[in-house]
Amino acid sequence: MDQPDTTRRSVLFGFLTVTLPSLAFVPLVVFFGLYMFGPSWWPYYVTGGLALGWQWYSVAMPRWTESLMNKGVQQGQAQEIARHIEWPGASTVGLFALHTTAAAICAINLAPWLTGRWFYWILPLIGTPPRGLARGYYLQHLELANIIAALVVAYIVCRRFQRLGVWAWALPTTIVSFKLVTFADPHVSILAASNPWARFSYYFAVQRLPPSLFDLRPSDVRRVLEQITVVAAFYSGIAYSIGAAVAQKHEVLERIIKGLRRDHEPEPSSPIEGESELIANANEQPGLEPK
Repeated sequence: MDQPDTTRRSVLFGFLTVTLPSLAFVPLVVFFGLYMFGPSWWPYYVTGGLALGWQWYSVAMPRWTESLMNKGVQQGQAQEIARHIEWPGASTVGLFALHTTAAAICAINLAPWLTGRWFYWILPLIGTPPRGLARGYYLQHLELANIIAALVVAYIVCRRFQRLGVWAWALPTTIVSFKLVTFADPHVSILAASNPWARFSYYFAVQRLPPSLFDLRPSDVRRVLEQITVVAAFYSGIAYSIGAAVAQKHEVLERIIKGLRRDHEPEPSSPIEGESELIANANEQPGLEPK
């Protein structure tokens, strides 16, 4: 089998086992997210698919290259073939998508779940019987719940994946900025003069009463939906970035402390040096003779 034919077969095999599955994660995750959670979070479905695709790529690519060398292909030739399916900047895109998705998961699932566990489990234990529903309690503590969840998750994740964790705020901030710029108050006529602060209060003055099927008057359903999606993700993204920065600084401090401890540790002496020191000490003390 000639060299060009071997290269074509290897590239085709790499495309089918590395590139195609990595790309397939994006539409699969988007479809799953739309089916399970609806369209409100769709930008984070895309980042989730990119993050999973990058994980597959980072694992499958070295194994595919290793399989080429196991078939008798030289290392230099295997690396040359691998350039046909390499993704320039795959690590940067993958890590950015990973941290952005992790911050969004805090707003989508983790913060509401933790708030529910606190509402149903912890409050009765401390003598405060819960009143109302857990989703109402979540709205009353939306900012705090998302900030705490994102800080903890960021510190844990960024101990393993440090790069680009501080950029988790970028996509949520872009989304909320776009919402603020394109905001049109549904309760105000287009002919009336708009209040520039109304758009900020519409999003960041969180409605504390959740709507119900029996009474929709306590709150605006559309406004609550925007706050638990756009605003909650924004708070999670900011807190995640702060947690990532703290994790990185803590890692640097740990390295500095380990370096200082290593510098102050005495170097182990050889047996000859120890014996010479023992003889010298014996000579300095009267009445003691070296053995």
